[in-house]
Amino acid sequence: MIGRYGRGQALLDGISKGFGITPPKKPAALIADPANAMVAYDLLGVLKSGFLDRIFEQPGDEECPSAAKVVTFARSIGAIPAYAYLGDVGESPTGDKKAEKFEDDFIEELFDAVKATGYLGVAYMPPRNTPEQLARVRRLCDERGLLQISGVDINSPRQSFNCPELRRPEFSNLRDATWALVAHERLASVDPGAGFFSAANPLAALPLETRLAAYAKAGRALDPARPGDPGLVLNDLLKGRFTR
Repeated sequence: MIGRYGRGQALLDGISKGFGITPPKKPAALIADPANAMVAYDLLGVLKSGFLDRIFEQPGDEECPSAAKVVTFARSIGAIPAYAYLGDVGESPTGDKKAEKFEDDFIEELFDAVKATGYLGVAYMPPRNTPEQLARVRRLCDERGLLQISGVDINSPRQSFNCPELRRPEFSNLRDATWALVAHERLASVDPGAGFFSAANPLAALPLETRLAAYAKAGRALDPARPGDPGLVLNDLLKGRFTR
């Protein structure tokens, strides 16, 4: 498209007239900027948003197994299945999604179903959602004993790998959860019974918050220079050192 229409306003006019796509104000300005070095990424985001409803086909069970089936399998291998919360979007922070409603209108019923299906955690994205959305999701997770995980991802080279929202005090649990997942993966590779949610874990009877704190400490104690040698930390964890 860039080769055909060129850059700047000509490119914006080309996708608008040729494909009936009218980008939101922010990505439109980026595409119309002839000096934009990342125009290909901005164009891709607009095309994703503009064409999705024209090309998407609802998959069947063969292509997309049920959540119950996937969760059962994930738990059988010691993985931690987590529901990815999207939340209704006004204007996409990354510029590649249009305003759209997702699950907020039936959030209570949804989280009941998430818990009943066997999910062990919920991933959400502080940069994407409003404070009100985040407060509601955190409350629902606390009420249902679901592990809260940072689901922030990178969709464009214009996004920074720094996420200042995660430095806020109210999201310290997400930082701890990240370290806990590091410990879960490394320690369970040595002993499957050391998995965060393993029934064989000596810490299994402890409250979620206590286990989270212990695994976060264990994750921070692992030696990044020796990724294949977490045995000593595993022993300390199982002996209760990190719960003191």
